[in-house]
Amino acid sequence: MRDPELLSHYKPEPASEREIECMQNLGLIDYEVYGRKLEVSCWEARDALVRMGVSPMIEAGDVAIGLYTANGDLATAVTGTHLHLVNGVLAIKYAMRYFKDNPQVGIRPGDIFFTNDATYGGLHNADMINYMPIFHGDELVAWTATATHEIDTGAREPGGHPPSAESRYDEGMRICPIKIGENYTLRQDLVEMMENFVRDPRQQTLDNKARTAACYILERRVKEVIEKKGVELVIGVMRRTIEETAQAARRRIASLNDGTFRELTFVDWAGNDRYGLLKCAVNVHKVADQVIVDFTGTGPRPLFANFNTLPHCMVAMSACYLYQFLFWDLKQSNGVFAPFEYIFPEGCILNADPDDAIGLGVATIANFAAALHNAFEKMLMNSPEQREYVLSTWPGVSHSIPIAGVNKFGVSYAGWDQGLPNGVGMGAKHDGDGNDVGGFIYCSVGEFIDSELFESQYPVVPIFRSRYWKDGHGFGKYRGGRAIGGAWMVHGTSMLYAVSLSGFCKFPLGRGLFGGYMPTPLVTIYLKKNNLRQIVQETPEKIPYDMESLLNNVQGECIVKHTNSSMVVLEEGDILASLEQGGPGYGDAIERDPNAVMKDLEDECISEWTAEEVYKVAYDPKTFTVDEARTAELRAAEFEDRKRRGKPFKEFLDEWSQKKPKDEILRDYGLWPGTPFAPARHRETIAVSWQ
Repeated sequence: MRDPELLSHYKPEPASEREIECMQNLGLIDYEVYGRKLEVSCWEARDALVRMGVSPMIEAGDVAIGLYTANGDLATAVTGTHLHLVNGVLAIKYAMRYFKDNPQVGIRPGDIFFTNDATYGGLHNADMINYMPIFHGDELVAWTATATHEIDTGAREPGGHPPSAESRYDEGMRICPIKIGENYTLRQDLVEMMENFVRDPRQQTLDNKARTAACYILERRVKEVIEKKGVELVIGVMRRTIEETAQAARRRIASLNDGTFRELTFVDWAGNDRYGLLKCAVNVHKVADQVIVDFTGTGPRPLFANFNTLPHCMVAMSACYLYQFLFWDLKQSNGVFAPFEYIFPEGCILNADPDDAIGLGVATIANFAAALHNAFEKMLMNSPEQREYVLSTWPGVSHSIPIAGVNKFGVSYAGWDQGLPNGVGMGAKHDGDGNDVGGFIYCSVGEFIDSELFESQYPVVPIFRSRYWKDGHGFGKYRGGRAIGGAWMVHGTSMLYAVSLSGFCKFPLGRGLFGGYMPTPLVTIYLKKNNLRQIVQETPEKIPYDMESLLNNVQGECIVKHTNSSMVVLEEGDILASLEQGGPGYGDAIERDPNAVMKDLEDECISEWTAEEVYKVAYDPKTFTVDEARTAELRAAEFEDRKRRGKPFKEFLDEWSQKKPKDEILRDYGLWPGTPFAPARHRETIAVSWQ
């Protein structure tokens, strides 16, 4: 049965007497040496999983491996995908609450458990978790969990989270926590049941076995430490890691200035071919060593749409910011959540009904995570000792184009090229440009896999996938990281299905900081009945190498779609193409070093228009030499023109509050102008509950 209360148990449970005793008897050297040993064991399991799995997401390293205490708290981990570490916590705590003392299920050595249901602690159907207990004699010592993203769930469209889904019953395989194996062996009947759900049964089973093997590898290494140093050491190391991480997280929070920090963004698509704005509001209240993340002001959940999500999914998504940025130097345990509370208003887009479609809620929480990032960065900027770590947000997007069909050998398949999602640019830093092709917000260590690997598995041929796209990043004193575009041609099959999965394409993703620009929105393009093969044979110099040359050189029936759009049928020779999101900028664009602007122009990552109209640089277009005097004049004139265009805030507010978007894009918004932000609470004594 579902247990909504359990889903709020993302924080560490109180230490047991056994754990306290083991911590007290643990020496410092043993703690450091064997804490690192357990972490390295997670790395070994991760490497094995990446090599054994066949899903493009696994091959690219977008996985999570964690070691958990007996009661389900995360002690140490290696990622991949940070948010799945929290999903593992909730899945294990469910097993401990409902299976441990149930004689019909039980928890025994060699048991293998599985879940992919968000209402039981998962994220969405495509994210699948295998987890196993670790025993020493009759004592349950720990758990190991592995999580991966599978390309298909048997939903109404390929890709695992269909854009056209209107309820959970459109989303394919959704399995509550279940025991799928005993004595280290998967049950064949349950394996075949899972195969029967999906379009690519081979991938499903091979990855299921790979996750199980990775769990076993980690269990074996933990048992080796137990045999060498005793079970008390392992218990003490895990609990001490959690406690020290929690203490360090509280100290970090306490070192920051108190305040309320807000950010606002919008979802521009409700799914099922419905454009429209959905409001995403973030309020971060910081008091002493406590942080309250309050989503008051967020719009209502859209009905019969696929962008809703559940509260614990947003908590899991916030782990991406906490582990990668705010607490980048701490261990990846759920001790980092000790200072945090969350408020989710009833009925908002983050607090869906269990029967809602939530597969694309990952796009929603990614968008919220980008807003959460900027809210925290404002907090860091307000605290002088932390300013050196300030940077613009990582765009809340992971754009991919799933394909599915039957190949020329008669074998069904489903997949996508993970090189595109891992090609996102990072936000600009306070003292430098953002990292180019930095990976996507869930996963900081995802690989840019070889296109030949994708080509060998699926009936498509990559045309290009490694060129930065012009003007695709946010501008500023420091520009956002550059992103890539990609295009593929259908080859070796008469037909395949394609779906576009992403964030959004009308409202830009990821605000810049302190005057930095947002990055450019995206689109997905299909070129049907095109002349690319003729170009290859007759004018090879016109073979496209980026999106601009593709549209200029290749003729055909061009279909432009939202980046979250439903299934399109493609035939032999048709082209599917899209772009990835660049990073937001930081600071005023007219303060950027003119020579850096020329370097961007020479590298073809910005246009002449951007250099002249945004950066206000005068230059020789043949030599890319800056005219320093004329540039200074242009920038001074722009500065004066800004002052002329400016107006007092009250006057601006009176004028702005009279504006309103068109009614047709407010169908899912709720009452205009929407619920206000939460009031500032940083000077009050705050009692926060899970709503």
